[in-house]
Amino acid sequence: MKRISPKIRPGVPPVLCAVAGLVLTACSGIDVEQEHHKTVSYGVSTPVRKLVVKGRTGDIHVTGGGGGTVSVTETQDYRNAPPHTTHATSGSTLTLTYDCSDCGVSYDVHVPAGTAVDVTDDTGSVTLSGLGGPVQASTGTGDVTADGLTSSQARLTAETGDVHAGFDASPATVYATADTGNVGVTVPQGGAYAVDAVADTGDVRVNVTTAGDSAHSITAHAGTGDVTVGAA
Repeated sequence: MKRISPKIRPGVPPVLCAVAGLVLTACSGIDVEQEHHKTVSYGVSTPVRKLVVKGRTGDIHVTGGGGGTVSVTETQDYRNAPPHTTHATSGSTLTLTYDCSDCGVSYDVHVPAGTAVDVTDDTGSVTLSGLGGPVQASTGTGDVTADGLTSSQARLTAETGDVHAGFDASPATVYATADTGNVGVTVPQGGAYAVDAVADTGDVRVNVTTAGDSAHSITAHAGTGDVTVGAA
């Protein structure tokens, strides 16, 4: 979030408050909007098979692991009123979102490994790890990083930022794109993939066995940036 600048009321000469060494509160004509921070944590005990996070400004981390419950930590940053956050369950789908005029919320969510995940963000990075269900993640400005995936399907996109997808098991379908940023996909060694790797402005490196008729496909595109598809 942007740092807050003091606001000077009309009629107060700015020079009176610009003298080195003066404390801002000594100038009665200045309003200083303070930036507030708040952390909220909670658990979700009902069974969750799909997680949906609708972010706006802030980073989003989703980690898969053992256990059958979901835990969420929200880090709220705001100036005036705190954001109105909601966590609602419909069927087996948990949706996290918030609303406010001048704020941001970062999420740190722990879910069972097999949970399907769908994350969208406007400004902020998205990090996924240890997930085995289908994953979708997109951000306007920020990186999208997914590691330790055993998911069969993954769709990761960024308008401005890098995209990286790392798999511990061979995926069936991978779609990774960035308008401005590098794109990297790493899969386990062995096996062949139908690979569509394109960089409009940048280098392309493909270091996996390719086969156009393979049931496993990788699409990796970058507008401006490098594209790398490899095995580890």
